[in-house]
Amino acid sequence: MPLRLFNTLTGKKETFKPLEKGVVKMYNCGPTVYNYAHIGNLRAYVFADVLRRALEYNGYKVRQVMNITDVGHLISDADDGDDKMLKALKREGKPFTLEAMREVADFYAKAFVEDLKALNCELPHAMPRASDNIPEDIEIIKKLEAKGFAYKTGDGVYFDTGKFPSYGKLGNINLKGQLAGARAAINSEKKNPADFTLWKISRNDIGWQSPWGKGFPGWHIECSAMSRKYLGQPFDVHTGGIDHIPIHHNNEIAQSEAAFGVPLANYWLHNEHLIVPTGPASAGSSGEVKKMAKSGENFITLKTLKEKGIHPLSYRYFLLQTHYRSPLNFSWEALEGAQTGFENLLFSIWSFSQKDLIEPNVEYSDSASMYSDYILKSTQDDFNTASAISFLNGIVHHSTSDPKEKLDILFKHFDPILGLSLKELSKKIGEIPERIKILIEKHDKARELGDWKESGEIRDTIISKGYRVQNFSVSKKSLVTRTMSSLI
Repeated sequence: MPLRLFNTLTGKKETFKPLEKGVVKMYNCGPTVYNYAHIGNLRAYVFADVLRRALEYNGYKVRQVMNITDVGHLISDADDGDDKMLKALKREGKPFTLEAMREVADFYAKAFVEDLKALNCELPHAMPRASDNIPEDIEIIKKLEAKGFAYKTGDGVYFDTGKFPSYGKLGNINLKGQLAGARAAINSEKKNPADFTLWKISRNDIGWQSPWGKGFPGWHIECSAMSRKYLGQPFDVHTGGIDHIPIHHNNEIAQSEAAFGVPLANYWLHNEHLIVPTGPASAGSSGEVKKMAKSGENFITLKTLKEKGIHPLSYRYFLLQTHYRSPLNFSWEALEGAQTGFENLLFSIWSFSQKDLIEPNVEYSDSASMYSDYILKSTQDDFNTASAISFLNGIVHHSTSDPKEKLDILFKHFDPILGLSLKELSKKIGEIPERIKILIEKHDKARELGDWKESGEIRDTIISKGYRVQNFSVSKKSLVTRTMSSLI
């Protein structure tokens, strides 16, 4: 079965054909490091990681580049308001200097990388900084100006979308139906409402020198410059959230193709939002919902999850249960349910390696090898992790195949794609310290004597320390494993 993916550019699933046989060059729109990434942001990066893993599992050599935006991203995502990094300087009481901006960017970029590691995302091969690639931005703007695609105004340099007939082709954006001011504040010097900033002249003397005045590049030109520098043009795959489609990604396409006369990327993949309730919705009711955003009250970070006892990989498991192109409704109840399901999964995997928990003289009626075909087909069908998670639970909880064979399939075929650290975590949950082993011996002794009050109290003590106490039909002893929250 060939690898098929949904290309936003064409609006349909397509058979994937890389520019170079066996090699995939991929660019992921990275974070603007003016604050911590929230868990809605992180959905995009978990998807990018699964995409990379699935491509590698399917035999491709992947070159992954993810930018770090540390200048040029305006508050509206269009062309009005302050730079988001300047907003961070104001918030943290720092001077308006490039040095202070870099200091803030370094802090949040480091925090972002730590989030990626906590979610078991493979780090990209390159994570270039926007502020380190200003000369590349200027060169592209010069080229656009020479070709007649750029014009200067009192506050900067703009791209003339009227000169690019196919503008808005990504997602079939209807520009004729848009009124002036619909996407950005009205600027009387702009030739068309959709024209966007290539270079912004500074209002506070912070920035870099350019042929058009001291200032900083537009957010969109930065991605065009960095993707071309590190991957070439065209490259294979460009990813991002669906909110990037109307403005950011269409702007990237327009300026890159206008400057160099070739496509920017052949395949555009976009993940849906994480949706959180904002109104008084209750279980079973619709309530008011909206996407998670740093500017809203629904700003939840990975640190927040940890503080509430949710392991980062439980959150990854939660994300993988839904296809990346489907909106995902967030609630604490749903997330806690996902963590419980993940714990049960890990317990079962751990039990497969315990000789005294395996039924003796059992004839296994099927082979687990067929599940390796299931995971392959799931990833080849537009990276359907929801289907893959279903098959994962199927092999663990329902297959009657040999436990050793199950482990082999899980560790060799499922985990390389899903990235849930099944082998490592299933081992860790079974690592019980001596003090807990002593308690469980006392617990079992009390049960043998019929002292249910004492056994219950000991059981509650063990559970309060972050462990699960279970009975298993094959073993006469109580089984103790660690909870996901105890592994944070």
